Amino acid sequence: MKKLTWILLLVLGIAVVVYFIMKPKWEAKKTDFTFVILEKGDIEAVVSSTGTLEAINTVEVGTQISGTIKKIYVDFNHKVTAGQLLAEMDLKLLTTNLINAEANLSVAQARLNQAKVEYERDKALFAEKVISEQQYSNSKFSYDQALSAKEAAEASVKSIKVTMGYARITSPISGTVIDRSVEEGQTVAASFATPKMFVIAEDLSKMQLLADVDESDIGFIQNGLKVRFTVQTYQDKMFYGQVSQIRLQPIKINNVVNYKVVIDVENKNGELLPGMTANIEFITNVAKNVLLINNSALRFRPNEAMLKEIKPFLLKDAEAYLPDSIQQVFINAINNEELFTPANFKKRLPPKIDGFFMQNENGKLNFKFVELGIKTGLKSEIVQFLDGVPLKEGQKIINGIKSKK
Repeated sequence: MKKLTWILLLVLGIAVVVYFIMKPKWEAKKTDFTFVILEKGDIEAVVSSTGTLEAINTVEVGTQISGTIKKIYVDFNHKVTAGQLLAEMDLKLLTTNLINAEANLSVAQARLNQAKVEYERDKALFAEKVISEQQYSNSKFSYDQALSAKEAAEASVKSIKVTMGYARITSPISGTVIDRSVEEGQTVAASFATPKMFVIAEDLSKMQLLADVDESDIGFIQNGLKVRFTVQTYQDKMFYGQVSQIRLQPIKINNVVNYKVVIDVENKNGELLPGMTANIEFITNVAKNVLLINNSALRFRPNEAMLKEIKPFLLKDAEAYLPDSIQQVFINAINNEELFTPANFKKRLPPKIDGFFMQNENGKLNFKFVELGIKTGLKSEIVQFLDGVPLKEGQKIINGIKSKK
């Protein structure tokens, strides 16, 4: 009886050991998975930003003289050509000043004529020694003084005429008036700075988009890079441009270093207006007709039973297929109980190396190491399978475990 009891205890012990050894495999087989499939398609890597549309060249037009605006000939959105009259300043005060200056010039000319006659007469008398040298010197001084006064009067007249020329405000470039900040009858003062009267955009059929790109993304941006963007008023329409300049001056926005990127934009239809805010995507990389995997499969966390079942295969494949630079680190992590957990077992892999679970034709669990290319929020490009055995489009990949009801 005692012998039979020992035999029963031994059998029971063996059964318990077998149960705990086989339990992970049984649980893995009983696990009901959800799947995604590998598919072929196009994928893009983008850097997102926001920016503001501006005219490529804008000129502020003002006046160099103070006074009252007599007439304004253009308004907002008017097309103007170089040299076109935009506005006129009132000339009443300047005209009065000119009349006064011309009168002073006439007086100066008359005094010069008198001084010249006296100087020539005294010059002849001095040559005949009729007058003293002192009298001759005084006569020459009076003549030179009259000549200088006449020249000063001429300069004053010329200065007023030049100033009167500034009373006609003309456009320096051909373009569109996008701002007018004055009204007829308004008085402007040009004592310290030129008052702004108009802002003219040179050519709104070509515009530029100024985008702020932070320092973590600026390395992906280069001249000639294609850009697409939307504006709020045309949310369903996509516009395109091209990077023309990366400005090196750093700008701090909310304690983050940004750089200004200039994007050239065609605007032949005139739909885009200066000041519009744009949501921008810099297209940094494109891959067409490549094998794509849903990122949910890469983020999938297996249960402990799956990890125990797959561990021998992970060790074997890691030794065979992982690059030497990461192979030993990953193997050490697998053999470390604290690191080999559902949440952490892939943490020792670099960003471009990843892996996913699948079932082979016999329904057994399998794991594939892959090299990834372009990543987006939803999908990733598979560049290659590290074991050299590629999977085809339509292959089912595990991305979850069905909950038991």
